Amino acid sequence: MMIEAEFDMSEFTEDELAEILKRVEDEKLKILHRRDLIQKRHIGHLNNVALLQIAADYLEWLYTSGRGNTFSTFVNEFGYDSMLARAVFGQIGNIYNEMEKMAFPGDALFSDVDYHKPPYVVEKGDD
Repeated sequence: MMIEAEFDMSEFTEDELAEILKRVEDEKLKILHRRDLIQKRHIGHLNNVALLQIAADYLEWLYTSGRGNTFSTFVNEFGYDSMLARAVFGQIGNIYNEMEKMAFPGDALFSDVDYHKPPYVVEKGDD
């Protein structure tokens, strides 16, 4: 929203006008810098979520296909064919290593959360 205002700039000295313009330019640069940071954070968030989705899909695929976790499997069989494949594969390895450190008692997390479960899950029926 733009607010129109008229100022009588003739009452300012040249030095004062220069200072006003410098402050306006400084504020403009700060605003543009903040916008850039917000955009970078947003893109970073989207990249992280995409990486988690790829990792989840790949780890589920490994489990259901019974394949070993190698870079060639990731690219050739799973089908992640991208210039970023090596970097993504490395990050998936990091995620998997962190997952191995996580501990939940029994099936607490799996049974407690209502989410789309993988198709290979067999629900226990009441016998």
